[in-house]
Amino acid sequence: MKKTGFLIFVFIITCKPVFSQNNSTALQKFVEYVDTMKLYDNDLTNAVWSVSVADAQSGEILFEHNAQYSLLPASNMKIVTAGAGLLLLGADYTFKTKLEYTGNIVDSILHGDIYITGGGDPSLGSAVYENTVPDTVFNKWLQAVKSLGINNIKGKIIADTRFFDDENRPGSWEFDDIGTDYGAGISGIQFADNKCQLYIQPSASVDKKPSLDSVKPYVPEISWENYLVSTDSINASGISVFSSPYSKRALLTGKVLTNSHSRTVPAAIPNPAYTCAWYFNKYLNQNGIITSNLIEILERRTSDLPNQNRKHFYTYNSPKYTEIIYETNKNSNNSFAETILKTAGAELGNDGSIYEGRKLIAAKLKDMNVATDGFQQSDGSGLSRHNFVTTKFLCQYLSAMYNSAVYDDFIKSFPVAGVDGTMKNMLKNTAAEGNVKAKSGSLSAVRSYSGYLTAKTGKDLCFSFIFNNFTCKSAIITAKIEKLMILLSESE
Repeated sequence: MKKTGFLIFVFIITCKPVFSQNNSTALQKFVEYVDTMKLYDNDLTNAVWSVSVADAQSGEILFEHNAQYSLLPASNMKIVTAGAGLLLLGADYTFKTKLEYTGNIVDSILHGDIYITGGGDPSLGSAVYENTVPDTVFNKWLQAVKSLGINNIKGKIIADTRFFDDENRPGSWEFDDIGTDYGAGISGIQFADNKCQLYIQPSASVDKKPSLDSVKPYVPEISWENYLVSTDSINASGISVFSSPYSKRALLTGKVLTNSHSRTVPAAIPNPAYTCAWYFNKYLNQNGIITSNLIEILERRTSDLPNQNRKHFYTYNSPKYTEIIYETNKNSNNSFAETILKTAGAELGNDGSIYEGRKLIAAKLKDMNVATDGFQQSDGSGLSRHNFVTTKFLCQYLSAMYNSAVYDDFIKSFPVAGVDGTMKNMLKNTAAEGNVKAKSGSLSAVRSYSGYLTAKTGKDLCFSFIFNNFTCKSAIITAKIEKLMILLSESE
């Protein structure tokens, strides 16, 4: 019995989490709170959850619970994609869109085609940045065309999307997601964040369907099929949009409360490359350049046309990579994250595909000496439910990034508690406000937060909290995570 007691005593001592030599009251509260969650929290009865905390400098794991479990990370996958992309592509990398032409220019008439040759730019025509909105971009392109002396184009406007493969969206995404704005696919030529807004007007009675008043921006060659119905029940189901890559049809379904306010529903643009070319053609016509109004898309699945005989005359550059990952992480932009993954493959691998991007990120993690046990990457953004990570892996990765040459640019992209991004309204008037810098993650029955904070001792910590398969409201889980962040921020 004494021998057994001694062994139990040793076990407790060796497994006790250590943050400092003097275990403060604040730290004890953190540990006690986790223990309470493990033993008594009925909200977590059916959940699988994991907590890891590490010293950011040394990478030493200071506390962990279920750290070996592979869990769905949701958008926490973005910090892996964006950080590895920063190391692979560089802070000053820009996405390039080239303008080229074929044929000859005679008497201000181009007897040939204008090519928009894509480089995957996720900011092209985007409202995220002031200098990337459509009119600003197209004006630069217009001036480049005019500089050639062209005022009439007899050929086509051709959008070459082959910088990326033709898998517009990851195959592991759920069908319910791919018509939504957050499920907008990506292309070698992207446009206007690859999304639009549907303006819905409810009806006055149940025998009339709600109407689709307008779509902004207008999406050419798309038929919006309205299957919405009206209801007097306050439990209206809401509106869903279903479409698929390259499709010319999109379906609207759901129940809309009668006599309610008009509403806006965001949706994906199924073929952003075509939309970009269509709007550029329109812009040329509006600004004095006659075109044939013929538009063509070059995709890998439809064309093996070589690039021969094209004459390059202008290159449009996106904002720098540091600005791209700022948007990716601060506002959890799925399209930007997926673009980073494929761009790594296009620039440094054998192909602009998800597969090549994943291979390069896996190799970079190995170079960083980050153990990938329990790690599986399916996409770049975390929207897929085929992604798996452990909180231990994320802490090791965050520590490696902390010690990398790109950390300053990396950390600037994280939302700051109570200040900006997806954490703007969190942790106000607590020790975590302005201190916690973390990426959020959210899917159905998934909540995750991973990032950095500074303890009261001045020590920088990295942490990862992931909760899966809970049946309570998501807000309840978020409140528990906020409590963990506060207690960790108060640790001494």
